[in-house]
Amino acid sequence: MSFYTAPSTLYTTDPRSDTTVSAHDVTPMPTRFAVSVVIPALNEEKNIGPLVERLWATMKDLRLSAEIIVVDGGSEDATWQAAENRGAKCLLQRRLGYAGALREGFAAAQGEYVLTLDSDLSHPPELLKELWEKREQADILIASRFVEGGRSDAPITRHLLSKILNSVFSICLSLPIKDLSSGYRLYKRGSLNLGAYRPENFNILQEVLVRSYSDGYSIKEIPLHYEERAHGSSHVSFVKFALSYLPTLYRLWKLRNSVTTADYEYRAYSSRHPLQRYWIRKRLNLIKNLLGESHRVLDIGSGSNYMAASTTGLVAVDSEAKKVRFLTHKGATALQAEASQLPFADESFDQVILSQVLPYVDDLNASLKEAHRVLVKGGRAVICVPDSRRMTWRIIGALYNLLPNVRTSDIKPRHRFSRSKLVERMANSGFRALKYRYVCGAELVISFQKVD
Repeated sequence: MSFYTAPSTLYTTDPRSDTTVSAHDVTPMPTRFAVSVVIPALNEEKNIGPLVERLWATMKDLRLSAEIIVVDGGSEDATWQAAENRGAKCLLQRRLGYAGALREGFAAAQGEYVLTLDSDLSHPPELLKELWEKREQADILIASRFVEGGRSDAPITRHLLSKILNSVFSICLSLPIKDLSSGYRLYKRGSLNLGAYRPENFNILQEVLVRSYSDGYSIKEIPLHYEERAHGSSHVSFVKFALSYLPTLYRLWKLRNSVTTADYEYRAYSSRHPLQRYWIRKRLNLIKNLLGESHRVLDIGSGSNYMAASTTGLVAVDSEAKKVRFLTHKGATALQAEASQLPFADESFDQVILSQVLPYVDDLNASLKEAHRVLVKGGRAVICVPDSRRMTWRIIGALYNLLPNVRTSDIKPRHRFSRSKLVERMANSGFRALKYRYVCGAELVISFQKVD
């Protein structure tokens, strides 16, 4: 098996050549390798050669087809030659900063998996063996200094400041990750979204994780022994580094609290805001009570709600792939489908749930027809909608959207309902109203029975 492929026309042996083509606007190439290793480097002549050699040795032990891409940020020493002499491909960086190097490396990578690590030998390349063994456990694996078994040889002040910074991001962004700033990672190719990343420096590390997690991809950490660089000095000013994170934190906070994020509904169940937490739990309790004894249950337009993620036997469908990905990682049975075109045979379910779905569907008639079709005769449907005629909904809805980390206004409803209007609409679709309840006198939760 060959472990090295000659450089393509994207690369040049002369880092100052005007013929070098930047990869930052290039569409990612088809998969040709098991792993692409992307290493940003700047003036790392003494470190890059040994690093590349150890990486090749690790790849050989694992019997992996691989490429090593060194993205050179304009080194004034022999970094380029040292890397290329050991069989690495070298790419001259055109975009600014660490983020530019990563983005260009990602764009050029041709592997099913992409490994990133630092060029200064602080990240032991042999840890790839453990990352590779655990690759099916998550879409992104992080070598972490801050999980049990991890440690760092960095000066104590820098280590503590880094830990504090990571804790702030983890708490503010509601992420179950302890080391968001570790650059030692193994990505499944599909978890990377090259067009979404905005930062120019090290804060791309948080951006990649937050966007991937918000798109429903799973993340797992394994212990890392972070070593001090073998030669040279760091190119990072920690104070400047930390200050640059503030606008990034605010921007990612807004993203994490958008209703469009993959785990929005799931996190709302345990929200830090009493009103949101109460509202969601009350709604789910009412749904369970109105369903009665659960049999074959279909949750149409489930989002990532807690009930869909935690109820054995329930089948969830949602139109957004990221919501389905999140539920699947939680062990739920979930499929991607539109409410107006369900992939199930007639009379497949005893009960269906349409919670906060009908106001947002494009084709209301088709969605109700599909719910009727997949439900057995005499089966129950539980529907949750805001009652637009109630003053309580108008007041509470306005107050609800003022909560600082609740952004339900991202998606506007296409249809509005009162109780009488919904009952009439359901009657025309073959359903008879049974019982109804309200959440805070504002959101209607009502059960129906299929009668024809």
